[in-house]
Amino acid sequence: MKHRATPDFWYYYRQLPIDIQQLADRCYDLLRENPKYPSLHFKKVGQFWSVRIGIHYRALAVEEDGNFV
Repeated sequence: MKHRATPDFWYYYRQLPIDIQQLADRCYDLLRENPKYPSLHFKKVGQFWSVRIGIHYRALAVEEDGNFV
């Protein structure tokens, strides 16, 4: 499974506090290694896929041709 971020994603990512950016980076590494890692709660919610970034944040993606954007 491949992941790709849009320019909008990077814009909003840079608006996050530094500690949340670092947490998001660690979660992304976990997601690449093991999408079923329990603390990520990677799951489909409606038309989106959601992954947990700590308690208060989520990253959302849509699936396109087997990849996540």
